[in-house]
Amino acid sequence: MSDFTSIAGQAPRKVQGGAYPKILISLLFLAASVLLALPAINGGVFDALSTDDAMRLVEVRDLIGGQGWFDLFQYRLDPPGTLMHWSRLIDAPLAALILLLKPLLGMHDAEAVTLYFWPALLFAVALMLVAAIARQMSNSVNPLIAAVVLAALALPALVHFRAGAIDHHNAQIDLLLALVLMTTQIEQSAVKAALGGLMASLSLAIGIEMLPAIAAIGLAVFGLFVWRGAPVARQVGAFGAGLAASSLLLAPALLPLSSLRVQVCDAFGGPVLLLTAGGGISLVLMAGIDRYSQTLRMRAVSGAALAIVLVGVFLSSFSGCIAPPYAQLDPIVVSLWIDNVSEAISLARMLQLFPEKVPVFYGLPIVTIGFAVAALIRSPPSERFRWIVGIVTLAALIGISFWEVRGAAGASMVAAPLFAASLSILWPRLAPARLLLLSVVASPLGLAAAGLSAKPLLDVIFRPQAIPEPSPCRSLSDVASLKRLPKGRVMAPLDLGPAILAETSDDVFAGPYHRNNDGNAALLKLMLAPLPTARQILSDRRVDYVITCQAGPDLNMVKLAPEGLEAHLAHGEVPDFLERLYLDPADKIAIWRVRR
Repeated sequence: MSDFTSIAGQAPRKVQGGAYPKILISLLFLAASVLLALPAINGGVFDALSTDDAMRLVEVRDLIGGQGWFDLFQYRLDPPGTLMHWSRLIDAPLAALILLLKPLLGMHDAEAVTLYFWPALLFAVALMLVAAIARQMSNSVNPLIAAVVLAALALPALVHFRAGAIDHHNAQIDLLLALVLMTTQIEQSAVKAALGGLMASLSLAIGIEMLPAIAAIGLAVFGLFVWRGAPVARQVGAFGAGLAASSLLLAPALLPLSSLRVQVCDAFGGPVLLLTAGGGISLVLMAGIDRYSQTLRMRAVSGAALAIVLVGVFLSSFSGCIAPPYAQLDPIVVSLWIDNVSEAISLARMLQLFPEKVPVFYGLPIVTIGFAVAALIRSPPSERFRWIVGIVTLAALIGISFWEVRGAAGASMVAAPLFAASLSILWPRLAPARLLLLSVVASPLGLAAAGLSAKPLLDVIFRPQAIPEPSPCRSLSDVASLKRLPKGRVMAPLDLGPAILAETSDDVFAGPYHRNNDGNAALLKLMLAPLPTARQILSDRRVDYVITCQAGPDLNMVKLAPEGLEAHLAHGEVPDFLERLYLDPADKIAIWRVRR
């Protein structure tokens, strides 16, 4: 952890206006944190929760309430329950913070403070890591402030650090930044190499969203050893040992041993454990073989042989994991939900819908790749591997974001230190103030302004499709009136599911999670069904209440099925098997009780 202390405790060295980097970084953190907390301060932190944040809060409450550590079922989602794929590595610290504060503040306020503190803490860690990477890449303090400013203006990532953001994406961004920092120093330190392996395992144990970037870093380490051999053998072996050992320790700590045989492809389980432990052990074996035959050919041959064995075992044991990720979902769920999830749209789809946002998500990472390659070429051989690590990581994240825009969050954060450091290497005489100005202009916030300015021209070129506005019904306060009713089984829009679970004791069928295929399909089929079929679905599922968003009806459903239940309710045509309940005149939602 010397990289952190080197920022905070280095010999006085003035940068940008004569202020120490640690003071400026602290001020930037405070200013950005206040801005990120403003929506929660103004509207209430519980209403600032996204659907995933609300579901995380439900899981944490269940854990505090006594649900088993290995029991990841959400019993109130599509009763009798849906097995979730989230990790206790996030639930545990959140539960610990709430329990620590509960005697002082009470349960509600303890949760509220945690909702503010947790994302702010992880944001502080992210900025420290960005500054440390910038210094490591440039061997200078000059790009530190520019890098931190870029990170603080990285709009695609900031949504994961706002007050209320307790989902796992912010922790994964931090762990990826830590992995990049550690592996850029792998040639100098076996300890940091081992820590890099640990960071990779922790990230994958939380979720597999960063798997392509982690795999790219692993391949870079593999290539480093094949090329250099003995001088880096100890460090590469330490990286592999750290990766394998931490994975093998995390598996029994987080998962029932019986589950490791199950083909779990969307979370940490047998398949991911095989790849991480197998990959780490392979690096250790390669380092051992090299002690007896120190030739590039032998390293290449041994590496290729071990890779073939690992891939062969994986394909023979978990062949289902190479299928498309949503192959098992009901087609109606894919077409009416998955294809319209905002964070899952592709670059091509974004160009069709809102081309003015493309520079925000893709501009900085793509420009940074170019500058980073130039910095790699300019750097002496002893410093090139650190740039290779940064480039392959960023390239993997850009590739993810081309497929699903959610990858742009990690790409923007990784790009921040690489952009500032590469400019300081390519133009060493560039004044700090100019570097800072260039960083602001190239930031996602700066590019957002440019995109909005160019919107009229982009609309002419791309002719974007008109799409419905997001549903205004998704916050906890929107469903608060449900608490006045007896507990029941609720059919409600997907995005309302987590809020209902967090705010009430009701069961709910639908929620924005791909593992909840049955419940989501049931809701969609119900709302599209003609009235006799809808009556039968409600009876078969023993539904007590039906909810729609009267502030924003689903016009797509109405258009698809003009005679469906959604269309009838949107037009005020209430079937005889539903009874409208008027609980609060200010409600955005409409509630119907199912007549028996």
